[in-house]
Formats: sequence, structure tokens, C-alpha cells
Amino acid sequence: MRRILALLMLAGVFIQPACSKEEEKTLPQEEQEDLRFIDNFEFFNEEVWTKETRHPGWVNQELQAYRPANVSVGVDDGKTVLILTAERQGDQIYSGRVNSQGKFNFKYGRIEASIKLPKTGNGLWPAFWMMGDNGKNWPACGEIDILEMGERTGIKNGTTDRYYNAAIHYGADVASHRQEYYGAEFAYSLQDGAYHTYALDWSENTLTVSIDGIAFRSFDIGPLSGRHEYFQDPCFVLLNLAVGGAFPDIHDPSELTALKDGESAHMYIDWVKVY
Repeated sequence: MRRILALLMLAGVFIQPACSKEEEKTLPQEEQEDLRFIDNFEFFNEEVWTKETRHPGWVNQELQAYRPANVSVGVDDGKTVLILTAERQGDQIYSGRVNSQGKFNFKYGRIEASIKLPKTGNGLWPAFWMMGDNGKNWPACGEIDILEMGERTGIKNGTTDRYYNAAIHYGADVASHRQEYYGAEFAYSLQDGAYHTYALDWSENTLTVSIDGIAFRSFDIGPLSGRHEYFQDPCFVLLNLAVGGAFPDIHDPSELTALKDGESAHMYIDWVKVY
């Protein structure tokens, strides 16, 4: 409890306007009262986030190595943002991934992130997701995928800019892993060079993913669902830009069209809020 209270006090530090003049506005009173956490990424706060270091193929047969150098804070459209950069140097591919494990977590409520996605083409795999901050191994910890794009179905259909995925993963161990997975074409492009808001509403019995205020998919996690226990612990937050792997079904750098040799791609996060 002491750690949770400390985190909530820490979160209060971030409840302030962004640097950009166009972003300087006061939140409505009801939002101020409900807001539990906000990071506007005016700087990279190591008390909230960790930059990951991982080797290629660590999970999901992904092609990139994750390294801290590919995570930065900068300015885009006049506002400070978190930037995850995927880059390719020959067959060496690097990218960025952050998580709040052991630093910030929450249980129930609403989480939102304002994100500008790169064009995923064939090979990029951006994600905004959560896992249980409960000391359990995957999938017993519980996993909630709020945003994933770049999946093989969208590549096959030529709709990578609209084909969107959400999912939950759970189970006592890897051998008994189960998932409920949903993919569909969204009403409009989410890779149009604009920021879109991706959200999860989480109650004891339901998880609902929405995009720009439009409900996309609800998952039943009630007592009779067979997965209730896996989604009742506080969760930490992850943001990453993967390259290749099982999700897009791309396993060789020669198959990448989204990231050619010498190129880079960026995932921009304007803010993350928890209510």
C-alpha cells in the first residue's frame, strides 16, 4: 500500500499543462477530480518508465533488438512527445520499448494514450498494452493488448493502415495459454500522420477497447468467463515498436517493406492518462 500511495503522489506531479502554447489549457473540473495519472513526456521520467534492452528473437520471433538509444523525448507538432524509433542498418535492426513495471501500475478505471503511428507497411508492429504487475510469469500475470497494428491479415488485404487488433492473454502457464483475439478493419486510417486516442475501460467484469471514442471490442472477464482471476491485479503499461516476427509473419529482413536499409520509422506518444 505504501508503494501505491507513493506512486499516486508521484503521478500528481504530472498533472500540469504541456509546454506547447496550443496545448496550454485547463482540464475540466470533473476530469481533474478523476485523473489519477498523466505523463505529457516533457522529459523521460525514470521514476515511471524503464527503457528496455532485449536481443533479436527474444519474443515472438521479432527481428529487432531493443535498446535505450532508440527511446527519446522530443518535439512533434509543437508538443513534447515520447519517441520510439525503429531503424535498420543492413540486417541489423534496432527499436525502442518502455514499460512501467514496478514503478507505476493501476487497477480498474480508464487508460488512454494519444499516439501517432508510422505506416506499418509490411513489417512494423506498434503496440500499447498492459501486463499484471503481480510477480507472476506470463501468461498467468494476464496481458491486455489495447493497440496492435501490422498483423498479417492487414498485409494480405492491403489494409495495414486500418486493420486493428486487440486481445487478452491468460492461463496458468505457457502450456495452457489461452487468448481471446479480435482483429477488424477500422472505419478510417489510423496511420494518417495524425494523433489518435487509444483507450481501455477496465472494470471487474469487462474490458472495453476504444479508438477516438469509438468502441472497438469488449472482453468478458466476469466470474463465469473462466479468466476472471487473471485480470484482477494492478497492471503496468508497455509501449513498443516491434519489427517483423510472428504477428506480421515476417521472419527475414528482405521481406520488410516498411523499413528498408538506412531508413527509420517513429512511433510518437503525446501523453498517457489514467482515470
